[in-house]
Amino acid sequence: MKKRIILGLLFDGTNFYLSRNFRLQKLGDLNWLQENFQIFDLTSYVDEIAVFHVQRRMSSADFAVALRELTRRIFVPVSVGGGLRDMGEVDGMFRSGADRLMFSNSVWGQPGLLRATSEKYGEQATVGVINFMADGSGHTAVRRVRDGRLEMADIDKAVSCVQNLGLGEVVLQSVDKDGTGQGFPLPEIHKIWGSSNIPVIAAGGFGSTTHIAECLADEHVEAVLTSNLLAFLGDGLARARAQAVGIGTDMARWNSLETFS
Repeated sequence: MKKRIILGLLFDGTNFYLSRNFRLQKLGDLNWLQENFQIFDLTSYVDEIAVFHVQRRMSSADFAVALRELTRRIFVPVSVGGGLRDMGEVDGMFRSGADRLMFSNSVWGQPGLLRATSEKYGEQATVGVINFMADGSGHTAVRRVRDGRLEMADIDKAVSCVQNLGLGEVVLQSVDKDGTGQGFPLPEIHKIWGSSNIPVIAAGGFGSTTHIAECLADEHVEAVLTSNLLAFLGDGLARARAQAVGIGTDMARWNSLETFS
């Protein structure tokens, strides 16, 4: 399977956000994003878009309407994550343009929802998200929300938990590196995911073309996901792709990107 670059968009149904260590900073609406970031040009350089619903007070039905408008101008596969609670909402997201769904807290709170999604839409359409960070003692732990409360959980138990949920891939999101531009902590993948056969999407910390290329070269990584728009303005994502191909990574190649080779 060819490796992929995924552009993450943090979206509340109206506005888009940046994130640093999971703290959000508002950017602006879709028109503002196109005017200042040429967001639809960026989508030409990636294999997939991931849209994360960051405003839980907005109903899934209203978010689905906003998603439909957003995806109308995007011509690569779209993954959607955030706040899905039942199969009615799952179905609504697929009807509104989602190709895949990403589940975070439901991994722990509603594992049956992931299994049901996988059975109905296929493993390739069902993605788990594990947000990991260093705990107070310096060990790696999972950051999750259960019953409305933020808690830290054992990373080994988290890995075991996702093995039988019918997932096509798992996002490993570094909370500590999120939005820092310091690079994804690759050693963590080898430490916590080496025995799992579920493909990994690495997320958190990407701030340069080299970060992306080096991560994609790792045998454990199937794709990288970056929401760091500020780091990849203009042709940054195209150059990251060309750099990855240049060191031998198997990726889709498009004629429009040959200039960056």
